[in-house]
Amino acid sequence: MLPYMVPAQAFHDAIVLSPLWNKLVDAVARDVDWLHSTLELTTKSDPFTKRLVDISKTLHKDKLRQEMMLGIHRSDYMLHEPEGGAERPHFLQVELNTIASSMASHSFNTSALHRYMLDRYGSGNGEVGRALREHYGTGAQELVGRLPPNETLKQISAGLAAAHRAYSAAEAPAVVLFVVQEGERNFADQRWIEYALWEEHGVPVVRKSLAELRREASLDAATGKLLLDGGMEISVVYFRAGYSPDDYPTEAEWEARELLERSLAIKCPSVDYQLAGTKKVQQALARPGTLERFMNARESAKLRTCFAGLWGLGPGEDDASIIEEARGDPHAYVLKPQREGGGNNFYGQDLAAKLKELSSEERAAYILMQRILPRRQTSVMTRGGQAIVEPGLSEFGFYSVFLGDGRRVLMSQHAGHLVRTKAEGVDEGGVAAGYAVISSPFLVR
Repeated sequence: MLPYMVPAQAFHDAIVLSPLWNKLVDAVARDVDWLHSTLELTTKSDPFTKRLVDISKTLHKDKLRQEMMLGIHRSDYMLHEPEGGAERPHFLQVELNTIASSMASHSFNTSALHRYMLDRYGSGNGEVGRALREHYGTGAQELVGRLPPNETLKQISAGLAAAHRAYSAAEAPAVVLFVVQEGERNFADQRWIEYALWEEHGVPVVRKSLAELRREASLDAATGKLLLDGGMEISVVYFRAGYSPDDYPTEAEWEARELLERSLAIKCPSVDYQLAGTKKVQQALARPGTLERFMNARESAKLRTCFAGLWGLGPGEDDASIIEEARGDPHAYVLKPQREGGGNNFYGQDLAAKLKELSSEERAAYILMQRILPRRQTSVMTRGGQAIVEPGLSEFGFYSVFLGDGRRVLMSQHAGHLVRTKAEGVDEGGVAAGYAVISSPFLVR
């Protein structure tokens, strides 16, 4: 119910990085030899990643039908602020999401809610107004001014509309396809983007699951155009599903994914963009000298300011010493598989037990990451109609939109933010997974 305080400088520093993450993802995704070799060991122990890599290899045997790629990314950070003030507060990256970067609509609405609440109740002489001003240490006139604008809906819908325009031929109208999960629970987050696409850009949307697409979608043999039953042409494929093995319960879903990837439609993301966002690639990019393969020295130095400690595991990674250290102090690390969505990581004694259980080959499906230490803040979290006051920790996501074909960049910009707050002591941080609630930032000096 209350915006979460964050140093303004750290917040603005993260915004500056958004177009750099865009450039990096695009460069990595187009360097398929490096991408495939980086994931080679992972594919031997992770069937899901292997299947995605296999699709990518199949596509690149021939020239891609569609070089234009749309990325709606979200770089997630936590504010590293160890007790005692040994280091100045600064963001360290948790992960970079390149597929189904969700919660943008909910974040937009939460920002609007908090702006209304501080404007409505922060200036009064009553108990609530005094409590708000005391909590944030500022006067009534400054409260709303400390809330940064959050244009997630505007920017993400603009990116999809730009891709639609880049694709669409004058002779036939086309629509944007949202690929969604069967029984989708987070439909409201997606619908707001759909409505913005129509209201602001006049672009229609259709929603289909992978199973439905296997039955209803086809490719034009001559052009590679993606068509639905009845001849409806698809301009952009926006994946809000396809990031988890659970999205592919049968071979039909995999066949649908490959069909979409082989089509002329612009993908958001392409399978190569999805692979560029894997944990293994994140860890590989943190190795000394690797960023310079894709970025210049100045850009590489900027990105490294937010790198947490990352270690590869498995054959060829010389991981014996870091595994011993992590098993001895498991609360200082996080063990991460190649998965998106909440609830997949290992912490504390579970981490130590998992490391003991895994063989060297099985460890290749994971990376080890430094545990980031944010400072807790008093938070008011509302669940089931009840407000609970307790210490909370927050994770900050910064959206960015990119559209390009490897030669031209049509769009690359920051696209708003997301704050997810969880109770202190809760390890995972996903909202849809039930671990966190959505908040917004309050900038402090």
